[in-house]
Amino acid sequence: MSRTISIVTVVLNDKEGFLKTAQSVMEQDYPEMEWIVIDGGSTDGTADAIKDLDGRISCLVSEPDGGFYDAMNKGLEKATGEWVNFMNSGDVFAEDHVIAKIMSPNLSDIGVVYGDALAKYFHGPVLKKACTPDKLDQGMGLCHQSVFVRTDLAKMAGFDLQYRIGADYDHLMKIRSKGIGFMQVPYAVALIDTAGISNRKMALSAREHFQIVQKYRKLTIVEKLWHVSFIAWVSLVSTGYRFLPERVMHRMARLK
Repeated sequence: MSRTISIVTVVLNDKEGFLKTAQSVMEQDYPEMEWIVIDGGSTDGTADAIKDLDGRISCLVSEPDGGFYDAMNKGLEKATGEWVNFMNSGDVFAEDHVIAKIMSPNLSDIGVVYGDALAKYFHGPVLKKACTPDKLDQGMGLCHQSVFVRTDLAKMAGFDLQYRIGADYDHLMKIRSKGIGFMQVPYAVALIDTAGISNRKMALSAREHFQIVQKYRKLTIVEKLWHVSFIAWVSLVSTGYRFLPERVMHRMARLK
């Protein structure tokens, strides 16, 4: 018996990215799937592209929102599937049958199932290996596009709007803190666009992750020093994005 899946796509003024994501979602060969699109009130032609796909979209919300995570919360509110995944505008699934593959194991005691991601750089895709759940204390070592969460757990956790970049990390840390089972699969689930906000504001991301992890466990002195040094490193890389060619900075960012 198939498990029902909710795919949520958040978009704002990104017609080209949305159409890429739309094609990827529609090409999935999984039978029990709903597609929820949350448009923040696009004015660049994205709304027309969405309208053209009206028959393929299960639920559409088109209105101004309070930002990326507010839109993701709206998508969660509309989700009716047993599991939910956020494949936002510009990102795609790694292959046409990846949902069928990731839903095939016995997941009776699992609340989160996730895999690797392929990051799209100027020279081609680079595999970003997902971390094991115990390594989440060091930061968001996986990509939310490659994560499927039981919808009831996802709604319980929500996305905390006090975090500008790290709400997806807080989301998973909150779920993990409840003792929920995580399952890692050994393949790439998503191909992500590296031009996202976290590449440009990595220092803010690292600082938020440091704040978040301390909400859920007490860190040792060594662990605190690790986070501080990591924040210093990504601050250097983030500053470099302002002054050095993007190709050079992508190489540096991959060292972190």
